[in-house]
Amino acid sequence: MTPPQGWTRQLLEGLGQLLEDAGAGDWNPEGVYTAAQTAITLGGLPTTPDLAISLATYGLGQGGDDVEQTDSSVLVQVRVRGGADPRVADDLADAVFNAVHGLAEHRLSTGVMVLLAQRRIVSPHTRDGSGRVERADSYELMCVRPSTHRD
Repeated sequence: MTPPQGWTRQLLEGLGQLLEDAGAGDWNPEGVYTAAQTAITLGGLPTTPDLAISLATYGLGQGGDDVEQTDSSVLVQVRVRGGADPRVADDLADAVFNAVHGLAEHRLSTGVMVLLAQRRIVSPHTRDGSGRVERADSYELMCVRPSTHRD
């Protein structure tokens, strides 16, 4: 039996679509991309194409998960890879920033309500084994996350 789609999946897929709609990259839920595209993926950067954005949750934000209300604060890491030129990685990170930072009272295409989004961390550049420049930024998203024991 396949489990129902969870809230985290809906959050990340909704963010993928938001980034594509903003022109930051190309979102394909199947994860298939051409060399000419900027892949938006979940959980890690793919081997190809060179230009890529990866989305992953990794913990709770300052507000945590409220016990009674449906408010949840989640941390999302956005890893970008921009080829050999570090400016391209920064361009991708800036496109993500423009689409996400300050997002408020916005319902994603998957139905997840983002109450407020704020970038919290910008990491320095690194290079992968192929010499491509990577950077990771972290965002804190206050969201509505209904669950069985909260209103």
